[in-house]
Amino acid sequence: MFTDISKVDQVDIKGEEIVAKKDIEKALNIQSDSRIYNLSKSDMTTKVEKIEGVKSVKIKRHFPNDLTVEVNEYEPIGLIKSKKGYTPLLENGSTMKKLSTDLPIDVPILNDFSSKKLEKLIPELKKVKPRVKAMISEVNYKPGENNENRIQLFMTDNVEVVGDIQTFASKINYYPSISDKLERDNSGALKTPGFVDLQVGVTFLPYESKEQQKERSEKESEQDENAQTEQKN
Repeated sequence: MFTDISKVDQVDIKGEEIVAKKDIEKALNIQSDSRIYNLSKSDMTTKVEKIEGVKSVKIKRHFPNDLTVEVNEYEPIGLIKSKKGYTPLLENGSTMKKLSTDLPIDVPILNDFSSKKLEKLIPELKKVKPRVKAMISEVNYKPGENNENRIQLFMTDNVEVVGDIQTFASKINYYPSISDKLERDNSGALKTPGFVDLQVGVTFLPYESKEQQKERSEKESEQDENAQTEQKN
């Protein structure tokens, strides 16, 4: 009990991606003279689970004096613009205010969503396959004249997609095969400029004439202003 063999030798921390290892080490508070038999796994577990972004943690002892700390984090599903840059939105609806590591790069930027609309969007984003989620660059809340749940997505292959907050996940998961069927020129640009509409079925629609685009743009600007007013109220 009083020899060096009882001192904690190695602590192996696994599973951390958005949570900094140094924050986990601080919560564990294992010192150079800490004894393996004096450590309380329940106390350490409680402290680590209080770290922003940690869902759960398992701490295992290994004979004679090693520890394994397995961290299970909440999944980042998007980035929300804040005064200081971008803040990760997690699957439980919370945001990481004190991010100690690099921003996740395989999640989309979410723009103009109220808290109520985010509540509807989060369950759908959780259903999107990681490979497809990495192809979504931005998701914008763009309510239409007949659809208050309308969203606009910009994909990494420069294609615009329009969908519905509550149904887009089941359709966007097929996006790789949808994208492969779009006709492109040698530079990769679409031969016929347009967008993919997922609101009802799956349809590719050419863009409108300049006059129609201007009219639609003016309507959308007016709807955006109304939506922002509602959010403030």
